[in-house]
Amino acid sequence: MKVTGLTKFDFLNIQPKMPGKSKPKRSARTAKGLMKELGAESNAHGLAKIATSTTLKRKVLWSLLVIVGFAAATSQLSLLVKKYLLFQVVEVSNMREGMPVEYPSITICNIAAMSLTKVNTKLDVMMPWFQFVEVTDFGKQNEHMQSLQGFYENMIEEAHYIGHDIDNFVVKCRFNRHECSANNFTLHFDGKNYFNCFTFNRGQLNETLLMHATGPQHGLSLIISLDNDDPPPGGYGIYNVKNNIAYSAGVRVHVHAPNTMPSPTDHGFDVPPGYSSSVGLKAILNSRKSYPYGNCTNNDLVGEDGRIYRNTVFSCLQLCKQNIVVKLCGCKSAALPTPKGLEKFRYCGTVDNWKTRKFVPHEKVLLPYLICEEDILENVANDRSYEQTCRCFQPCSEMSYQKSISLSYWPLEFYQLNALQELYKDKEPPNFMKAALEMMNNISVKYDDLRTRGVPERELVLSPNEKANLTRASDIIRQNLLRLNIYLEDLSVLEFIQMPAYGLADLFADIGGTLGLWMGISVLTIMELVELIIRLILLLANTETKMDINVTDDETVQNHTLDLNGRFSSQYDPLPYQKQELEKQPYINQSESPIC
Repeated sequence: MKVTGLTKFDFLNIQPKMPGKSKPKRSARTAKGLMKELGAESNAHGLAKIATSTTLKRKVLWSLLVIVGFAAATSQLSLLVKKYLLFQVVEVSNMREGMPVEYPSITICNIAAMSLTKVNTKLDVMMPWFQFVEVTDFGKQNEHMQSLQGFYENMIEEAHYIGHDIDNFVVKCRFNRHECSANNFTLHFDGKNYFNCFTFNRGQLNETLLMHATGPQHGLSLIISLDNDDPPPGGYGIYNVKNNIAYSAGVRVHVHAPNTMPSPTDHGFDVPPGYSSSVGLKAILNSRKSYPYGNCTNNDLVGEDGRIYRNTVFSCLQLCKQNIVVKLCGCKSAALPTPKGLEKFRYCGTVDNWKTRKFVPHEKVLLPYLICEEDILENVANDRSYEQTCRCFQPCSEMSYQKSISLSYWPLEFYQLNALQELYKDKEPPNFMKAALEMMNNISVKYDDLRTRGVPERELVLSPNEKANLTRASDIIRQNLLRLNIYLEDLSVLEFIQMPAYGLADLFADIGGTLGLWMGISVLTIMELVELIIRLILLLANTETKMDINVTDDETVQNHTLDLNGRFSSQYDPLPYQKQELEKQPYINQSESPIC
């Protein structure tokens, strides 16, 4: 018989549905369960494949692929870290515009270290030394003893005296359209080649002379007198062919950063007399990286008498050489700057009691201190291994100046008389310059008077003697005078900046690219690992939250039923209860009869 309705028994066989999700999560209260759960959800593709694979072969295959990818990523990451730890730098250039430029220090030395005018006044004091050197045999040190350095090391006071004075050396000084004087110069003594040198704008720490304009009118303009007087009659100096910088006329000029130690011998250039020399400067700034990318330093140098200088590698090495000479020889060299604390040491070329010695022709005198000095300086000149002990490093910020030099004939003969009158109107000219001025002035006055008397120009002819006097006067002027203009060509500063060749941002980017290429790992993937670690820790502490049980539909039929009122029951076997209710209750549909 066909059943058109549901019986109580049929109703009891209806499978109930749990509210919420159809498949609740399985309990994850074990470490294996946690790792399987998070592995299946991971963004790292290989790990997800391992966690979700249903066959052993597939799990093994993906495990091998993950291991290979991990090994390749680890190898490449190690190379990236090594590259970063090299801390290499690259140098880039940058043009800095629209800002004032620091004017440099200018150190000027007369190439002729001795003023012949002063030598003539001290000749009786100096002659005993020259005679002693001439008759004495110093062996291989003869050349040294006959040099300016040998003279200075044995006649210190006389060497300072016969050097040039700033008042006679600089005849005219102008800077940036304003007059300057001897007060703007600082004495720098060079005991080997030049004796008295003078530095304009020596500078102090944290003090700068800034320029806001360019060109010769806004720079330093000097008119210098070399004091090249006539030698005594029949008197000639000793020429040493091994000296490559002496025995010429002119000045040695060193352009350097303010408050740095001058080194005119090594870094200067010569300016000849009889010319107007223009030196155009362009500022260059070197900015270097400190540790760990480099070893630049901001330390200063301490020179003689405790004077503080900005650090340069060359000056630091010069001071270090002096320390080596003092340490190994017990004396100091006049060719090197003296660090603070070594002033008390004697010079290596000093000859003991030479004034009281009896002059014996060809007497051999051994100078062990000088021999030691020359050996040490020769060794350091040919072997740079000593620099490792000096620990001289580049300054982190260093200003230098690129130079362009041009010359022009000066002063033109037509203007020489008036030039001398202007230059020496407020001071007494030296004797040789006074003689030239008188010769030119006498001839000028004579012919001006003839013109006043109405003598025609065609009859105004110089006599041979007058021509000779004018030529002699012009030679004196051009052998002794020179003009030097030092100025900034422009106000732009060419800056060379050291920058990391491979920085931290580059390292992170390459790490991300490597992990993404080989493992499919990103920052969020790492956060998943962090989550796993935190949950494992909580699991060990027995604080993992209990989760719903994940069961199948068949299990629901076996473990859960609904009572006749729709209530949820967890009885395992509801059959006895169903039979009792079937006997008591009428049919649900009364119009149909049950099947027997």
